[in-house]
Formats: sequence, structure tokens, C-alpha cells
Amino acid sequence: MAKRVLRLLHITDTHLHAAAESRMRGVCTAESFAAVVEHAMADADGPDAILATGDLVQDETRAGYERLHGMLKSSGLPVYCLPGNHDAPDIMAEVLDREPFQVGGEVRAGNWSLLLLDSHSAGDDGGRLKDAELARLRDSLASAQASHYLVCLHHHPLPMGSSWLDGVALRNGDEFLELLDESRRVRGVLWGHVHQASDRQRHGVRLMSTPSTCLQFLPNSDSFAVDSRPPGYRWVDLMANGRIDTEVVWVPEA
Repeated sequence: MAKRVLRLLHITDTHLHAAAESRMRGVCTAESFAAVVEHAMADADGPDAILATGDLVQDETRAGYERLHGMLKSSGLPVYCLPGNHDAPDIMAEVLDREPFQVGGEVRAGNWSLLLLDSHSAGDDGGRLKDAELARLRDSLASAQASHYLVCLHHHPLPMGSSWLDGVALRNGDEFLELLDESRRVRGVLWGHVHQASDRQRHGVRLMSTPSTCLQFLPNSDSFAVDSRPPGYRWVDLMANGRIDTEVVWVPEA
């Protein structure tokens, strides 16, 4: 049997605010996030690290990032973060880019590498990987310092089947996917932003989105609509042979 190298708790789109009681479309995001973290940490097979893929704070406040820091620091785990369209990247880095937190960059674990990409594009709900990020991705994959790569970002690089949502996707998704096609070591791509779960294959690469820790968007809806599904998260197990074992967990509302 393949040995597990790393077990990730993937959370995304927490949409926290400076005020703990703040709501987004009727959901108290701090309460829903706390419930997700409590549910995940109660699992007997707990995570080795936490991956948080953007839209961590809704109101671009330092207090929001401090809230996230306080809610996750007690886990004692490494927390790997990257920004989404609702984030304030400079404030995020000031508050979160210190151990055990890390914002962006690369994480090595055994024969795996996690590449944390920044798709934030100022003034745009869609995303874009700047030339420097694309070059970093290209160089990291070309270096082949790891046998297997998991590439993480906020925006979806290929259509989700909802015209409104696909209008705020990764603007240079084709260029991103072309870079992945040049490597034989990319095993998976993981993102948030879409507030829904998906799992598919493209050229042998696993492509996954993870639900939000607050509210979900209705899949395959051409106009904006909120789904009835509860908050969620994803387990991601990276195996030594390059396999990715994964499961989405929905957290029952109290």
C-alpha cells in the first residue's frame, strides 16, 4: 500500500469580517467557520497542515485576518494561505506570513511540492496570474525538485458550467493550463472561489474545487443563486506514489 506523505485540511472562502457577528447573505461567517474547524479537528485522522485558498476576509480589514489567525493558531498546525479576489494581499501578508502560517510560495513535503499561487487581480472579481507568478510556476515545475506537484490557487482555471461564475474565472486560464501540460509531475490542481465541490480529470491531472466554509453557489446556474448545501471542507491525502485521495465533508448546521 502507498504511504501517505501529507494530509491537508482544505478550507476556502471563509469571508470573515472585523466584527464576529457579521453576516454574508444571512450566514454568520465566523460561526460557520468555527463549526467547520471544530468538525474537522474532531476527526480521529486529523490533518498535518491546513490549506486556505483565498477570500479569507470579506471586508479587507486587519481585524479580519487577526480573527482568522486566532481561530487557527490554536491548532498548532502549519497553515498555508493564498489570496482571493476579496482579500487585501498586503494586509494578509503582514498578519499571516509568519510561522506557523505561510502566504504563497512553495511547500515541500517528502516527494511532494505544493505550489501556492496568487491569482488576485486588483479591482476584478476574476483572477489573473501575473507574469512573475507564471514564471515561478514554470521554473518550479522545470526544476523537478519533487516527484509530484499539487498546484493551488483561488480562481477556477476552467469552466464550471455557470455563465455568471465563469465570467469571473482565471482570465489567463488557458496559459496556466498550457504550463501544466508541459510537466509530467503535476498530479492535481486545487481551488476555491466557486463555493461548490467538483472533481474531474484533465490529461491525467486531478482538478478539484472545494465548498466554502459559509454558503454555497448553486451549480450549473446561469444566474447567481445560492445552494441549500451547508458549509464544507475537503480532506486531501497526498500519497508517496503520486495518488491523491480526497473527500468533501459537509458540516450539518446546528
